[in-house]
Parts: sequence; C-alpha cells; structure tokens
Amino acid sequence: MIGAIVAACVRHRWAVLLGTVLLSLLGVRAWRALPVDAVPDVTNVQVQVLTAAPGLSPLEVEALVTRPVELSLAGLPRTTLIRSVSRSGVSAVTVVFDDDLPIAEARSFVAQRLPAAREAVRSAGSPEMGPMTTGLGEVLHFTMRWPGHSAAEIRTLLDWEVAYALRTVPGVVEVNGWGGDTRQVDVLLRPADLLARGLTQEDVERALLAGGTSTGGGAIVRGSEQAMIRLDGAYRSVDAIAAQVVATRDGIPTLVRDVATVTDGRAFRLAAATADGEGETVYGMVQMIAGGNAHEIVARARERLTEIGERLPPGVEVRVFYDRASLVDRVLGTVRSSLLEGAVVVIVVLLLLLGDLRAGLAVATTIPLAMLGAFAMMSVSGTTGNLMSLGAIDFGIVVDGAVVVVEGALATMALQKTDASRALVHEAHVVGRPLAYGVVIIAIVYVPVLLLEGVEGKLFRPMALTVLFALATAIVLTFTWVPALASLALRRAHAGDPWLVRLLRRRLYDPALDFLLQRPWAALGIAGAMLAAGIAAGATRGVEFVPRLEEGDFVVQVTRPPSVSLDESIAGTTAVEQALKRFPEVATVISRTGSPDVATDVMGIEQSDVFVMLRPRATWRPGVTRESLAGDMSEALHRELPGTAFGFTQPIEMRTHELLGGTKSDVGLKIFGDDLHLLEQLAARVAHEVSSIPGAADVRTEPLSGLPLLTIRPDPARAGRLGLPPSEVAKAVEGMKAGRPVGVLVDGERRFDVRVLFPPPPSPEAMTTTLIPLPGGMSAPLGQLAEIKTEEGPAIVSREGARRRVLVEANVRGRDLGSFVHEVKARLAEQKLPPGYHIEVAGQYEHLVHAATRFAVLVPGTLLAVFVLLYLSFGEGRSALVVLTTVPLATSGGILALAARDLPVSVSAVVGLLALFGVATLNSSVLVAALRERLAAGEEAMLAARNAARSRFRPVLTTALVAAVGFVPMAVASGAGAEVQRPLATVVIGGLVTSTILTLGVLPTIGARMLGRSIRREEAAADTPPLRA
Repeated sequence: MIGAIVAACVRHRWAVLLGTVLLSLLGVRAWRALPVDAVPDVTNVQVQVLTAAPGLSPLEVEALVTRPVELSLAGLPRTTLIRSVSRSGVSAVTVVFDDDLPIAEARSFVAQRLPAAREAVRSAGSPEMGPMTTGLGEVLHFTMRWPGHSAAEIRTLLDWEVAYALRTVPGVVEVNGWGGDTRQVDVLLRPADLLARGLTQEDVERALLAGGTSTGGGAIVRGSEQAMIRLDGAYRSVDAIAAQVVATRDGIPTLVRDVATVTDGRAFRLAAATADGEGETVYGMVQMIAGGNAHEIVARARERLTEIGERLPPGVEVRVFYDRASLVDRVLGTVRSSLLEGAVVVIVVLLLLLGDLRAGLAVATTIPLAMLGAFAMMSVSGTTGNLMSLGAIDFGIVVDGAVVVVEGALATMALQKTDASRALVHEAHVVGRPLAYGVVIIAIVYVPVLLLEGVEGKLFRPMALTVLFALATAIVLTFTWVPALASLALRRAHAGDPWLVRLLRRRLYDPALDFLLQRPWAALGIAGAMLAAGIAAGATRGVEFVPRLEEGDFVVQVTRPPSVSLDESIAGTTAVEQALKRFPEVATVISRTGSPDVATDVMGIEQSDVFVMLRPRATWRPGVTRESLAGDMSEALHRELPGTAFGFTQPIEMRTHELLGGTKSDVGLKIFGDDLHLLEQLAARVAHEVSSIPGAADVRTEPLSGLPLLTIRPDPARAGRLGLPPSEVAKAVEGMKAGRPVGVLVDGERRFDVRVLFPPPPSPEAMTTTLIPLPGGMSAPLGQLAEIKTEEGPAIVSREGARRRVLVEANVRGRDLGSFVHEVKARLAEQKLPPGYHIEVAGQYEHLVHAATRFAVLVPGTLLAVFVLLYLSFGEGRSALVVLTTVPLATSGGILALAARDLPVSVSAVVGLLALFGVATLNSSVLVAALRERLAAGEEAMLAARNAARSRFRPVLTTALVAAVGFVPMAVASGAGAEVQRPLATVVIGGLVTSTILTLGVLPTIGARMLGRSIRREEAAADTPPLRA
C-alpha cells in the first residue's frame, strides 16, 4: 500500500506540491494565531470564593464566614479538595475540581451555591467568586507617580481612570491595586454635640441613609409629549452631606454639621506599596483570564496604558516594572535558537553522511514542513506554544524516515542503475512497513507522558503532543512530499559511501567489529561495564520534580510579627528595598504589603512580597550566580532586619505554588489538627528540625499567635438597664476606625463611600472610658456597657479538607529536593504526634511522588507494548528480546551523561529516557531485521552478523547521529528556560552514544548467539515435509 502511495505521488508530483503549499499556508496561519506563554499553565481547576468581613478577627472570620461558606460548597460535583484561609477582615475559600472539568462549568457549580453561602454568612459579609484567572494570570505590574500630589489623588486616578480602562481590554479579567489612600467622605461624630442635642449615632446614620437617594416617579403627559419625573437626591459634594437634617425640634433643624465634622477622608487601609527605598507608591497589577494569550494581552494592555497616559493630568507617570511578555520573548528566544541551531546541525550532518547535496536538501525540507504541520494540529487541539511544547522537538528524529527513504533510493540507483522515481518506489515497497512500525514504536514510548496526570501531565503532555504531531506530519511527508521532490532533485547516484562514512568504517568500525565478533566475552564485558557504570552513577544522583525555570527576577517574601502596624511594615519594606538596591545586579525593587482590593492573594499587613527586578546576566559581577546572589541578599537582609523571616522565590513560581498547594516555597509541611495552640507548638518543633537539615533555607511557619486583639463583649443586661440595645454598642465599635457606610458621594463618573465614624480612643487603655451617647441625652462609658479585654490571637487560620492546619515552609538550596525531603521525613518519623494529628508533605515533592508513581506503572507497560509490537513484526520473541537489550544500555548512557553534568534525575530526564527508548529500539530493530534476513538466507551466524552490521552501519549511524546532534543546542543552551530543556537533551545524547555503541558493536555478537540456531531451526522446520499417515 505504501509503495502504491509513493508511486502515485511520484506520478502526480505537482498535485503533491500544491497540497504541500496548502499545508504550509495552514501551518503559517496556525503559527501566527498560536497562543504563547513561557510555560504551560499547571494551575488546577479551582474557584476562589472571597468574602470581605471588615473588623472581624481571624477566629471570627473562620467561625462566622469561612466555615459556613465551606459547608455551603461541600458536595459540589467533581470536587477534589476545599481549602481556606481566614485573616483579619477577609476569608478566601478555594474549591479544587477534577483537572478535566472546564473552568466555566466549575464556576457554574459554585455560582449555584453562592446564594446559600450568602444566606449562611448574612451580616458578616457577602461571598463573591474571585476572578477567572490562574497562576500565570499576573501578566503586568506597574507603579504610578504624580509628584506634588497626594497618595489619595494618585489612587483615585488608578481606580477610576487607569484600572477602569484596563478592565475593558479583551483578555483582562481584573486590575488589582495596592497602596495609596482610597478616598471616602468621613462623617466624624462629635459625642459632646450629640449629647447636647439628645441624639445618637443611629439618628445620624438614619438621616444620611434616608438622603442621598435618587428615584423615579413615572411621567406626566402634556399634549403629545411627556416629561419624566425624577428625584435627584444624590450626594454631589461634602457640603451637601453636611447639610442633611438629622432632627427638627421646635422648628429648628439639627444638621449633620452640627453634630459631626464632615471631611474628605481616607478609607481604613489594609495594604500598601513602596518602591526603590523611596517610600510609598501606588501599585497596579493586570490579571489575565484563564487560558489567555499572555503575549497578546500584555501588548493590548501596554497599548491601552499609552492611550490612558495621553488623557491623564500632566506629570502623572505610569511605569511598568514587570511584563510577562518579556519573559515569554526570552524563553521563546531560547527555544527558537535551539530549534534553528538544531536544524542547521542536522542538515550539516545529513549532507556529510548522505554525500549528496540535493538528497540532503530534499530531506531537510521535512523539518520546516513538519513544524508547520505540528502548528496546525496544535491549533486544532488547543495546545499552546511554550517552552515545553516547542522546546523538546528533535529534528533528527523528525527526518529519520526521510533519511531512510532517500538513502535507500540512492543505494538502489547506484546498484540497479535506475532512475530516481523507480528507486524511490522500490525503496518504499522495501522500507515502508518497517518505517511505519518505527513511527508507531516512537509514538508508543510517548504514551506514558500522555497518560500523566496533575501538574506533571499539564507540564509534559503538550510536549508529547507536539512531538507526535511533528512525527505524524513527517511520516506523511516521507511517503508523499519527499518522494515527489526527490524524483525531481536526484539526478545521479554516487557509488559507495561518502568519504566520512568510509573513513569511520575503515579506520574505526570494521576493526572494532571484527575484534568483538571474535571475542564475544569482550562485547559482553563492554555491555556489563556500561550497565554497572550507569547503576553506580544513578546511585549518586539526587532527584527533583523539574528543574527550576529561571524567570530572571526574584520575589522576596517578608514575614514580620503579626502585631506589626501598617506604618511599621512600610518602614520595613523600605529598609529591605534600600538593602537590596545596594547590589549592582538589582535594577529596581517594588514591594506590596497586605491584601489587594480583590483578595486573590490573602496576606496580612505583616507580610510583603518584594519584587526584585534584576539586570541582564551579562552585566553581573564576575563569578556571581543566581544561587550566590540569593544567599548574599538573604545575609544582608537578616543583618538589616533581624527577627524578620525572608523567603526567596520567583513571580510565576510563587503564585503557581500557592494556588496548587497553598505554599509559596519548594517544600511545605502541613500539620493537621484542631487545637491552634498545640498546632503552633508542633510547627515550632518541625521548623527547628527542618532548619538543622543541610540545604534548608528560608524556613518559616504560619503565625498562630501574636496578633493583639482588643475584644469588646457587650453586656446586654447592663446596656438594657440604660436603655441601649447591644446593636448600638456594635455600631459605635464598628465606627471607631473602619466606619459604617451610609451612602455614596457622586463625583462625575466616580463614586466614593460616605461613612460615619465614632472618634477612636487615643489608646487601648482609654477604650473603657469612651462615652457612648444614650437616648434622651445621656451617655455612659463603654466599660459600663461591655467587658473589654486585651487578648492575643492567631494572625491566620488555615483549613484543608474541613480541618485546621498550620504550614511550615522551606526552600532548598545547594542540594536536590528528593534527598532533602527524604531526610525531612526521617526526622519527622522521630516526632511523636498527639492522636488525631498528622503531617503531610506538600509542594514540589508532592508532584514528584505522584509522577514517580505513574511512571512506575506506565513505563513497564510501555516496554511490554513495544515488545508485543516487535514480536508481531518479527514473528518470534527472541528477536524482540535482542532488540530490547538496548534499553538498559541506553538508560545507563543517559544516567552517565546526567552524572557527567552533575544534574539530578527529574521528570524532564525521565521523559528524555522515553524519547531515547524509541530511537534506540528503532535502530536496533533495523540491524536485527538485517541479521534475520541473512541468517534465513543460510549464512553462517558470525558472517551474517558481520555482513548485517556492515550493511546497516550507515543508516544506523545516520539516524543516531542526527537524533543526537539535534539535541546538542538544547543541551548547551544558556538562555531563559534552558535549564528545563537541559536534562532531557543530556539524557538523549548520552543514551544514544551508548545505545549506538551497543547496536553496532555488541548487538551483532548477541544476535548471532541468540538468533543463529533458532532461525535455522525455523527454516529447517519450514523445509521438513509433513509426515504421512
């Protein structure tokens, strides 16, 4: 069948040319529309439910908001986990769903339960779904300055001019802000004037709520026209609010200004931002919709920022300091360089080994066409272009089929003195079926990657799909485009091998082959030595999940005592920025403290994320590495701010880790239990143990105590005797700082809250003597109406699976993740935990264990499938076993290559081993097939082995060499993202070296011994006449 296809393509070559042009156009179109990002989005399918609960402590938020919301969301279809964080004034409940559930459907499930959640929470807050974004969603960060103007004016510009316009950009789902003062109108009550007029806080609130409203009254018809009736009572100025009537006695109105001071005020702040050690700034962050094209969305957002800048007041500066598109460009630049360099190297090797310029160029056309076909199928399948999907394509493997067809056609033209068309058809009849089997074998070895789940599946499945798309396109081109083009391009054949092949054969291969065939023990000794060396090297290798992608910048996570004030946090981040700016490698430092307006990242004011934007690596001081720079910075920060905890991570890494497992570090130890005090003690013990392990860095725990609380518990009996309901005490307390909302000020398109505030006491001790106005012109100290106590509580309450937990976090420096966690587990096994308490390891190690478990099942299954396929191809099992002897030798070479480069074993390396198995198996099956053919023809075993090895030397060497050199640019690349490609490329190159040595040197000896007698017996059995009855 394949021969007939090739014959038709040779006859109708112009139709094939037209089809190839159409494929190219489709590929170019798909390439231009392909969504791109730096890495695949590994965030699981999750929906956040956020609730603002101003004034509530973490324990109250947990009891009044978080638990009711969790109960309302429990039992949602396809839910895998519910976890939550409760902090002062905010609750965040995260619902995690199955990975194959569309995010829109997951949000629909949650939306159906939100009314019940709101009813359960009631007056404590109103639960809302967070924005539909992921760990890759934070694509653009910027700051705003306006010299000579207040922070409130700058923040107003951000909220009502910049953020509002950016939210209209397609693909932007939210614009969050930190820093500055949010404008509001403060109605600050004067208790003495309230008492003098016999009024209370409730009277003022009632009056303001009754005013400030607009409504409609229908219409009045006048002849053929009508006039709409409307009441415009909206507050449009501070004076209008101050002029509202609170009460009228004896015909004399009491206005708001008579009992309160009405001013343009500032909302209570729970977040701040600072920049470059120069003090406060206003910080904005653009969040991208889940599945969006980061490159396009950033470009649109930047364009919109330029448009906005033209209409902002003179002097306003909007400075972008973090741009995801720049990382995408750098990573894809590395991929582009690796692919182009790999293509050039493969083409050069092809020309050298084929010895024919026209033949080499005909084969080389497969490379761009296969990529265009892959782009088209990526577009159809929804696969994005990124480091993983595009960074592991080996053009050597892509051109293998075309090499076999063209090389065989050249040999046929030389031997049979025929033209290119007949030679190509003849070769298709001979190698068509084996080539198809070879492609199936290579496809099968990628099955374990396709069957990976969770984070590892999202990381590596796009890579496997893209490789398979390219291979599928290449095999179609091999039997269509390549014969059509080669029939035009190949004019004459060269007798004999190219000079390079002749040189290698005469000087190196033939003597080595004869030596090994005459001394089987030497061949087996070489194989055994390689295997032993691989096992020894593997025993010294550490393990990690995947190599860390160097994003080019740091994020320093700063954690202070929970009792710190916002002003002190601002001073602390300013000191951190000044210390970091002393490093010449640092370009700018921007900090954000506390939770943003939409609390997708729930932090207290004691926590800060410090973005350290680094200069290009070429400008760094000699000898400075990323690891050493992080260590030097950590030492400098601990000297500058002793007692403060610091953690080093990267922007994407931090957000992705947090969304996946609730931890922002490499390793998270989750301690589950019920009693917060006991959890705190256990966390301190675990943190102490972890800190003493070599390689541990940035060890810290969640603060379960230290948050000062001034607790006011109303006494209904006392308040009732004075004629004051407890709700009035609650209103006074709520109004002391945050204020109680009573309306909205309309200023053009802008809207600002109007809040009633009760004068806060000068100190916590003065709270008991604060006078609360009573009905009838009386007053009473707050201490007579309620019990007031100073307490200490947790700054955060975390829950997972409906149980409380505390998190101990640590980064790993200077050693591999696997050995570090192994030592951590050994230390934890010595710890005795109370009944009902247990510890789980989270973070990168959790994904590593999950991937290892899957591979332990899938890889043996894949090898079994390859054996079955080989058995079907050869018709017996011994040949299949001989072919599979290359697998352990190829593995040894890959491990030895990792050891030579001091790289740990990772999922990237294991995926490289799988790719290696396909090429190595394909090459050895080619030689075994030739050996079987000669043995069946009656040749003596050793002679058959020698002739088979010599005849297949050139195709095996060509296939292995082009596959290996295709990965060389990836193995030696140093750009952004190269560290992720490096283990995969290193394993393939090292494994191909050893497997090729085995295939060409050792396999003929093993094959002659194992197959010589069995194939002769088969032939003899076939020649024996049947017995007569």
